[in-house]
This record gives sequence, C-alpha cells and structure tokens, in this order.
Amino acid sequence: MCGIAGIFYFNGQIKQKIDQPSKILQLLRHRGPDNQAYTEFNVCTLFHSRLSIVDVTEASNQPFLSPDKKNGMVFNGEIFNYKDHVPNAKSDVEVLFTLLSAENKNCLPKLNGFFSFAFFNELKSTLLLARDRSGIKPLYYFYDKDKFAFASELKPLMELIGKQELDHDEIYTYFRLNYCSGNKTIFKNVHRLLPGQLIEINNNKVDIKTWYQIPKTENSKTLYNLLEDSVKLRLHADVPVGTFLSGGIDSSIISALAKKHKPDLHTFSIGFKNENYFDETNYAETVAKHIKSNHHVFKLSENDFIDNIEAFLNCIDEPFADSSAFNFYMLSKHTQKFVKVALSGDGADELFKGYNKHKASFLRTNSKHRIMANIASPLLSLTGSSRRSKLGNISRQIKKFKNIQNLNENETFKFLASISTEKDIEHLLLNKRSNYFNGLFETGNNNFPTEDVLDLKIVLADDMLVKADRFSMQHGIEIRNPFLDYRVVEFALNLSAEQKINKGGQKLILKDQFGQLLPAQIFERTKKGFELPLQSWLSGKLNAKLNSVWLNKDKIKAEGILNADAVEKLQKQLSSKDPGDSAAKLWAIIIFESWLQNFNEYIKH
Repeated sequence: MCGIAGIFYFNGQIKQKIDQPSKILQLLRHRGPDNQAYTEFNVCTLFHSRLSIVDVTEASNQPFLSPDKKNGMVFNGEIFNYKDHVPNAKSDVEVLFTLLSAENKNCLPKLNGFFSFAFFNELKSTLLLARDRSGIKPLYYFYDKDKFAFASELKPLMELIGKQELDHDEIYTYFRLNYCSGNKTIFKNVHRLLPGQLIEINNNKVDIKTWYQIPKTENSKTLYNLLEDSVKLRLHADVPVGTFLSGGIDSSIISALAKKHKPDLHTFSIGFKNENYFDETNYAETVAKHIKSNHHVFKLSENDFIDNIEAFLNCIDEPFADSSAFNFYMLSKHTQKFVKVALSGDGADELFKGYNKHKASFLRTNSKHRIMANIASPLLSLTGSSRRSKLGNISRQIKKFKNIQNLNENETFKFLASISTEKDIEHLLLNKRSNYFNGLFETGNNNFPTEDVLDLKIVLADDMLVKADRFSMQHGIEIRNPFLDYRVVEFALNLSAEQKINKGGQKLILKDQFGQLLPAQIFERTKKGFELPLQSWLSGKLNAKLNSVWLNKDKIKAEGILNADAVEKLQKQLSSKDPGDSAAKLWAIIIFESWLQNFNEYIKH
C-alpha cells in the first residue's frame, strides 16, 4: 500500500527539472510513511511513498529498478497470489516487476489483488499504467502536448502540472451524488483512470484501453469456498492484521472466516455516544463474543467531531461528502494503534443487493406496496422526514419510494443514488448543468442487469472504495476487501436476482451459505447505513461556525459558484419540522467550501 506519482515527457521535449521533489513526496507521505524516494530517468521521474506490509525490508522499497536501472516501477497495492508465479519470491513487488518486464500488459489477468502502478522502460521510452478490476486503488492523470503526469491523489498531481480550471460538469455531479464520479475530476483536463483500464504511452501517443470486463460464466464453485479462500489470501502480511466489524452481515462474515484462520484475531468497531439510533456497536459486540475475537470498540461524541473536524476537512483530496467517511477516518485513527492491515466487508451490498434502495427498486412494481406507500405518505408527513430517527427515516424513504413508481430501471437507479434532485441543483448552482451526469448512468455492458453494473461502476468505485482508501490511508492503514476478489465478483454477477433478493429478504445467498457462522439475529436485523448524526451535530455546538466560517454568505457570493440564498434556505430547513436530507446537503457544501480554500493555490481563476 503506497502513494505513487510520476511525470513523463514526450519525445522531443526537454525534461524540466522538478523544483521540489521533496514536496511531492511530502504530499504522498500519509499514504506511505515508512519510506519515500524518487528516481529520475532521461524523460521520466517516478515518486513513491511506502507503507510496508509484505517484506518490510529495504529490498522492496520503490521505485523498484532493474539491475541495469533502465526499467522502473512504482506500485500501489497488493498482489495476493504472487507466490503462484514465483514461489520463492519475497514480495509481490518483485513478482509484479518480473511479470511486467517479461509480459508487459499481458500479465494483468494473472493478478489477484488490487493495484495501480506505472512501469517505465527507458530503452523503449514507454510507460504502462493500470488500475485493478474493481478500482480499489486510485489513479489520476493529466496530459498535454508536452507531458503526461499521474498520481494517487490530486494534490501531488497538481504540483506536477500547475493550476487548472474547475470542471463544472463534475461540480454538478458532486452535488447530485455527494461525491465525484466517472472519468472526469473536479479539475478540467485532469482525469480518473477507470477500474479495469490501462494506459500505454508509446511514440508520443497516449492510448487508453479497457483490460478487464466481468465475463459471463457458469459458476462451478460455492460462494463459501471462494470467499473463505479470498479471506485466507488477504490475511497474509508481515505486519499485524485485523478486521473492521460493524455488526452487519458482511463484516461479520469476513470476521468469522478470518477467525477460523487467525486465532488471535483483533476486531474493531465504531459507534456513537448519546446517539442510540446511529449506534450499532451492540451487534458488533455480539459477533465478537460469538467468534471469540479480541474486540475493540470506539465511541464518538459530539466533542470528538468538533476536535477532529478541521483535520478531517484538510485531508479531503477531492470533494467527498459521504458522511460515513468521518466514521471511517476515526475508526482508522484508532485502529492503527493495534494493526496495520484491516479486512472489511466492502462490496457485498453492491454484489448481493443489500441496500435499502435495492429493496425499493425490487418492490416498486408491486401494486400492494404502491398502495401502502400512497396511504402511508400523507400520514407520515405529519411527523416530518429526516435521517435522525427511525420514524423520520421511514417517512423519508417512503417519499423516495413514491417518486420511483413510474420510472424505468436506469432512472430509478439515478434517483435512488442521488442525494439531491435536478431541481435542487438548479437552485444551488449558478452555472448551468450539462449532460455529463446523465451519461454516467449508461452501462455500456449488456451482459448483466443495469442495476448490478451501475452499482459497481458508480456506488462502489466512486463512493465506497474512495472512502475506504482515502480515509484509512490518512492513518497508514491498509484496507483489504475479500468480497472484491475478482473470483467472488464474477460469481456474484453471474447469479440470478432470485438468489439475492425476494419480497421476504435480501442477500439470500449469504444467509444461506454463511448462516451457521453467526448468531441468527445478525441475519435478521434491519439494514442501516453507516451514517454520521449530522443533523444533531451541525445543529449543536457547531451551528455558529456554519454561518461564520463554512457557509459565510459573503464568501460564497464572491466565489460565484453557489447560490448563497439556496444555501441559507437549507440552513433554515435543517432546524425545521421536516429537515429531510438538508443535513447531508449542507455537509456537501461544507466539504466543498473547505476544499476550495485548501486547493485555492491549484485553481486557475
């Protein structure tokens, strides 16, 4: 696990001396505090910041070079099956370099793991970059007629390329979803390499290709065996390994399987003091007691939020307003005192239809549920809707359910994935919208159902995995995702919908194959999101800061991006009888305004 960056100058261009290579490494340091280094070639410079996990000796430091120092590689990630290729190898870094030297891009299908890397061949003056199948590890890039640059995060990349204009297509996307999505980024001409893509640079040409698509296959193994093998592979490390345990089905299964192969397993969960609706640590403790793990519970208070909010806001590399990111940030901060690697349950909700939106989408054509929603909606409106209480959240969900009853599958997904509607954003943004957002919801894959493809392409790649990577790496924690072993993903996508969901429940195959591992109550509990009690905390001690700092009306007007009156209206809604999603929408604005300040030196005005 690491941070990488680099710059490649096209033939005929004079290589520019990088003014402050140490600054690039410093900006990457949180991703790899154990070693930082860079190597200069004739037309290329590679940077690497290392978090040592496998072979913690200097032999696996990077940039990794050939004996003649003509080839170089920087690699972020883990290859779990590296010993299948070179049995006596000490590290996956060594094996990946060997495979790339011999086979170039043709070795990619052999890799089981997660990664983004750059491989430079000085003799041929070529550069190969690639990203893993699911997009677990990030990679940003930029190129013009003179150069090509890349990095794990935006700040080191911006240091290499200089100021750029903001991209208003992506600003629109961000405020619709509360995160950025697709191959665009918040900066014009800066792009995100998509999952399963590679870039080849040869003869001044930048060629972007897809190297992996999920195949249509017949399942020949059981999910239990595939997932258990995935967990076993991901327990291998030369540093302490634990699991994140929320008490939900997914992390509980991973923790139970891990305990079978790691008797001294440590598990970690996070909850909330004085916020019983949001706190689920009792379920995690039930599982930990059942599997007999060494369990650690951290409970956040409003004061913890206040004490850590500035550091959290300052570490956001690209606007990202999924509120559970703060939980993940704090969980990682506490966990790194005990382990350096944590397995998580990420991916199972997308693969096995575990979200409430899957249930809503499944039931939207059911006449009985349509009638019930139409009857209940006016009654529940008397209580108001919010994410703060069970009844308020039910009211909020039923209102959303009514809106999807007459939509097609694509429009249903777009509506349920969005925090804000098109009308909301027309009021909030001063710049006109574009069709880029709608294009995100084109699947480009007819082999599988629209919902399944978009879950992996948008929700998983651009929300859940961004959260897991960015906010764990701030504290030097590597997250491993057994559900995203490509064999498990291919198995899941080739299941029928009936094996995952029916009117009686969700994640049916998980309950069927793993039910014996855990207490029955874990499989019977209601699905809840890993959310922050934003409405309560933003209305509390931090309320004054909303007006004076984060949402200062004069500042917002001077920036010319948001409608200050629309922001003020959301603030009033926050404390009203019917706050709805106002807290989540205000959180997105807080994140964006803080990001503008932190990235001001890189923005071309």
